[in-house]
Order: sequence, then structure tokens, then C-alpha cells
Amino acid sequence: MRLLLMRWWPNLFFMLTNSFRLLMASLRSRSVPSSALSYQLGPSARPIIIGSTAEKSPLPSPKTTSASYVLAAHSAVLAVASLVMCAGALREAFARSALEGSWSWFFCENRRAAPKLYFWAYAYYLSKYYELLDTFLPVLVHGRVPRHFGMHVFHHACVLFMSWGYLEFRQTLAFGGLIANTAVHVLMYVYYARAALKLETSWKAWVTRVQIIQFVSSFLLCVVFASGAHGEPSTCSGLGALAGNAAFNAVLLYLFFGVLASSKKKKAG
Repeated sequence: MRLLLMRWWPNLFFMLTNSFRLLMASLRSRSVPSSALSYQLGPSARPIIIGSTAEKSPLPSPKTTSASYVLAAHSAVLAVASLVMCAGALREAFARSALEGSWSWFFCENRRAAPKLYFWAYAYYLSKYYELLDTFLPVLVHGRVPRHFGMHVFHHACVLFMSWGYLEFRQTLAFGGLIANTAVHVLMYVYYARAALKLETSWKAWVTRVQIIQFVSSFLLCVVFASGAHGEPSTCSGLGALAGNAAFNAVLLYLFFGVLASSKKKKAG
């Protein structure tokens, strides 16, 4: 894995920097969709574009096509997989806490063996490769590059590195991110499946809200970690990966609030 990263790092770095440049350029030009744009992190995260762009365009046809079923099936697979990973990680987190006699490991990861728990971290990491289809499947189905393609590539590339860091460095707070992210993904992909089938979803606004709650919660967990209540912070493992994860979450949270503000401004107007 390390040799592979060393070999491909220049190309990945070029892709990430250029994608981020495209993202910031689109924000400066206010070409972000004015309805409900949200991002899934967890650490991990994916962009969700709900609604129409700022420019007026014809209403989409309500007819369900074969492409709609393909996209709905893809989202259904990820909804079920997210539910399984969330439940499995929760079960093993409680089991580890019972074995160690506390939840200190959750806030300050150590090097004790926890193969069953880290099985779910590995499954989560592998799922991020399948989630790359979120970016490329619409291209294959519709035969065109979607709007904000650079943003999608940037996001998914970063999430791959973050989920890899969970395993490689045994990142502190990794399982807080994993459990929250998979729980949010259940809601998100259920919405995506319904949207692909042209079904109305009364709770679609909550797809954005729960992700904002997720990001805010991640920083509250960081406060608990930094307090030292569960161990001296400098002794916890994966601190570099944690710092990178927190920085990425901060960028996404900033974008979320900007989109939320623009959405409210549009409704008020």
C-alpha cells in the first residue's frame, strides 16, 4: 500500500489540487446550486445536489427510465451496506468497551488488538471505492459529465485517504466518524434512491441538516479528546490523520453554512 501511494502520489496530488481549484472557482462565481447542496463527510463525505441550478431550466420529466432504476439500485446497495456497517461497528464498539472496561479507547485510541472492530473499518474503507461510482455512474448512464465534476473527484479522493488513515494509523475518533457517517449515509442513499425513481420525499431537507449535525458533533468529540479526560492527547494514536480529518470537516462545514445561508436568502426573496 505504501509503495503504491508513493508511486501514484504525484498524479493524485495534481488531481486533488486542480479539483480544489475548480471547487473554489465555482464558489467565487456563485455557480453552486442555489437549492440544497450538501456534503457527506465523515470523515468521510460526498456531495449531494438536490434541486435545480440557479439558472432557470425546464422541469425534468417525471417518467422513470431504465437509467433511473440503475441509479436507484446503486443507491439502495449503499443504503443497505451503510446500515450493516453502522450496526456492525456499533456492536463491536460496545463489545470492546465492555472488554476494556471503559470508552477511553473511543476518545484516545491505543494499540490494543481489536480485529473484529477494525474489520468494519476495513469494510468502510473498501466501500469508498464503490462510492466512486457516485461520480462516474451518472456519466456512464447519461453519457455526459455532471456539473461540479471536479468537486466530486476532489471529495471522493480525499475520503479514500481519510478512511485509509483509519486503518494505517489507528486514528483516534475514527469510529465516531465511521458510525456517524454510515448512519447519515442510510438516510442519504434512501433519499437518492427515491429521487432516482422520481418519488417525492417530504424529509429531503433533513439530508442536509443531519450532515451539518454530523460535522458539528465531530468537533464536539475533538473537544472531549483535547480535554485529556480519557488519556493524555499526545499519547493517542493517529493524531496526524485526525488533524487532516478535522481540517477537511471544517472546510465542508464552512461550505454547508454558506449554502444554507444562500438557500434561505433565495426563499426569502
